[in-house]
Amino acid sequence: MRKIYLIRHGQSTANAGGEAQPNSQIPLTQLGHKQAHSVAQWVQHTLGDHIESISVSSFLRTQQTAQPLLERVAMSAQIIEGLQEFNYLSFSCIEGRDFATRLALMDEYWASAHPEYSQGADAESFAQFYQRVAKVLNDFEQFEDGNHVVYTHGFWISMLIWQLLGQSAQSDRDVVKFRQFEQSIRAQNGEVFCLTLPAKHSGQSYPPSITKVRSCPNQNSDLSAQ
Repeated sequence: MRKIYLIRHGQSTANAGGEAQPNSQIPLTQLGHKQAHSVAQWVQHTLGDHIESISVSSFLRTQQTAQPLLERVAMSAQIIEGLQEFNYLSFSCIEGRDFATRLALMDEYWASAHPEYSQGADAESFAQFYQRVAKVLNDFEQFEDGNHVVYTHGFWISMLIWQLLGQSAQSDRDVVKFRQFEQSIRAQNGEVFCLTLPAKHSGQSYPPSITKVRSCPNQNSDLSAQ
């Protein structure tokens, strides 16, 4: 059996309403670093030495969140292309804007509700994001048996669950429904979901399942989710 522990990064400066930065370069806040240490302690207590691999996205905030665990278990992380967060707002659109304005632009994006719409060369469409997450799920199928720790993002986890539920990204209605779904289930910073896949060479065939295994209730560290 393969168990993939999907961890949402700690609080970022964007989550805290800080200055706009390119998505890949957004760092953790002081609280985010504390959350990173807390989730590292949880992972080590839960899995002990039974960790086959640790993966991160190409975005800074997942790499910073992973660092305390990497130091605890003396392992290095691999970057999985495709684990990064949904980049639906072009930086040129949000650069220099205050947090309230950025929230309004986020709402405006979701109101546009077209799966193929992309705001700019440095952004992606909803349909592209959907396809990217599907590819990573296929990549997970290549993992060896055992426990794998993966640091990723809130929208990413929501999209994975959306796909496991058999939902699509083909219509305006899909975009609207996903936004409603995502707001209702979004992982808090530092929460963990366990994705279970059958053993690689067992010959068994059953659909993946996913369960939240670490909760951080009433944390409220992502202001964009309030």
